[in-house]
Amino acid sequence: MFARYDIFLSYSRVDSDRVTPLRDELRRLGYRVFFDVQSIDPGSPWKERLRRAIRASRTLVLCWSEHTRGSEYVTFEYSQADAFRRRIFPWRLDKTPLPAMMELQAINEPDPKAVAALLKPALGWPAARRRGAWLAAAVVAAALLGAEAWHISHPPPLPPWIFQVEVTDRVSRTPIAGVEVDVMKGNDVQASAKTDARGRFDFHLPQPKPETIQLRFSKEGYQGDQISVSTDTPQPFPEDLSKPDPPAR
Repeated sequence: MFARYDIFLSYSRVDSDRVTPLRDELRRLGYRVFFDVQSIDPGSPWKERLRRAIRASRTLVLCWSEHTRGSEYVTFEYSQADAFRRRIFPWRLDKTPLPAMMELQAINEPDPKAVAALLKPALGWPAARRRGAWLAAAVVAAALLGAEAWHISHPPPLPPWIFQVEVTDRVSRTPIAGVEVDVMKGNDVQASAKTDARGRFDFHLPQPKPETIQLRFSKEGYQGDQISVSTDTPQPFPEDLSKPDPPAR
């Protein structure tokens, strides 16, 4: 969950003139600053209102002075920030001693712009930019998950299986070029090719690989043939064609 504010400014209204320039500079740098300007009436639920704002902030800048020391409101604010484990950055407006636990962290620079520059590395990206980066990362993650899901549901096709044929003359055992070889399924031709000068051709056929394959051979001047061959037959599969017998005289 992202914080609504980057910084909660805890200060005394007596010090408003000193604190307002820091608020303006932080906002100029893009940070969202909670700067309470409401007057608190006796009996109003001010604690709950401030508690919600502190919880919605990433950090608290404690603007410390003689006016904040002993202030019930300021004490409540930084104690709540500590309870919510928010980082606390004390900015000393005068020489009033800080609570001992914060003394080592004190920013003693009087210039609000210089204070903002010192805070910037610790504050990191403004909430809006952090939220944008998170959303961008979420979009990328969703796209990657979507792509992975698509690939799972649409696996790539299996590579084709290969069947090699070698056709020779039954008498001379020489290779026969130009033999038309058809892969048959019933009376339908599934694939067709012609042998090369070595009498060979490689069929690249789609998966799944069947147990047997029907082959039909034809070439002018030779007797045709149609056979069923086991696809586990050693490759290349040899087939011999013969010429028809000459007519009787």
